[in-house]
Amino acid sequence: MYCIKITFTPRTIVDDKETTAELLWDYLCGLYRSGQILKDYLLVKNGESYAAFVTMPESNSLDARYSNVYAAKALEALKKLFELSTEVLGENLNTEDSCTCAEKPDWYMLYTSLYNEESPVACGRCGKSVPLYKMPFIHVKGTDGHFEDEHYSTLSWQEDYRAIDKLWMACLADRFTFRQMHNLDSILSKTGRYICKEYEELTDIPCYYYLYNHIKAPKACPSCGGAWKLRGEETFIDYKCEKCRLVADGA
Repeated sequence: MYCIKITFTPRTIVDDKETTAELLWDYLCGLYRSGQILKDYLLVKNGESYAAFVTMPESNSLDARYSNVYAAKALEALKKLFELSTEVLGENLNTEDSCTCAEKPDWYMLYTSLYNEESPVACGRCGKSVPLYKMPFIHVKGTDGHFEDEHYSTLSWQEDYRAIDKLWMACLADRFTFRQMHNLDSILSKTGRYICKEYEELTDIPCYYYLYNHIKAPKACPSCGGAWKLRGEETFIDYKCEKCRLVADGA
């Protein structure tokens, strides 16, 4: 992934610095919720200028076609106040590369962990993250036909999962944290499977939910009880139930 610097050089004297800073934060938040940058973004003030240091999945991730309405609106306002320039600083070694498959995968996987800052949607062909701006906006849960204008639900689920995984790794609230990541009836799992269902309906591509296992995966699918161990198939997961849209590894 690419680490870049976005410099905001004022066209004129900026009087309302507090409002301007809020506008800059709105722009960066919009880019994050569009899937164009990761959450590790940093905003720095240097005299009258500002600089944002961000990580983006691809070299063209800042293209306007990938922005949601909020990022586009904030950028339009910023351009009246600033000249924008970008500089590629190099590769962010804290992150994994994004999917570069030329064709769409046969299936997607919803997966994240404490150590994963990339998109939680993985390509079923290569196992690498798919930038969220390549995925459709999903329905707001509990509404009738209303779509999100950003990837809020997916990113919120990812943040919740990473927070729970962090507590699990620290051996805090073991019973609660393991249940959230492992049990199908937990709120975390239900929300994740809802997101998978939405993606599948909107893309016509199966989307599987990754189920965490501490010691080893159960011999049978925990949802339907059917066989799900993969044999003779080279892939990055060891268990897969096509009926229930669940995957797991051999840990």
